[in-house]
Amino acid sequence: MTTTTLTHEQRLHFFDHNNHKIMWCDYSKSSEQEMISLLIKAVNLGKTSGNKLNILSDFSSTPKCPEFNKLLKGYGKEFYEDSVSVRVAILGIDSTLKRVVVNATMAITRIKNVKLFETRENAIEWLIS
Repeated sequence: MTTTTLTHEQRLHFFDHNNHKIMWCDYSKSSEQEMISLLIKAVNLGKTSGNKLNILSDFSSTPKCPEFNKLLKGYGKEFYEDSVSVRVAILGIDSTLKRVVVNATMAITRIKNVKLFETRENAIEWLIS
């Protein structure tokens, strides 16, 4: 069985859907260190989006990562304080504990427009609505 390792460019990029710019952040099957590295790159990329940022993230098969959550809280506050309108659609949250962590983290960052989805299609439709 061969494992394919995705590059940061494959895991993190903007794409266009019906004239709406969406940032794809694929944390799935990443180690804690990979998640942190990708988050730092995502924040820098997100800062290029102007005053509106739509994010589609996949957290399927990711480990518990307290350092990631700590960093995310700080970055989320930065976007809030910079008056960036952020919407986040999240895939791959498959347990009650992960849902609690996501909700608590988003409450601290003051990012209100966060929703969990089971399918990429539904997530994208919500982001562009």
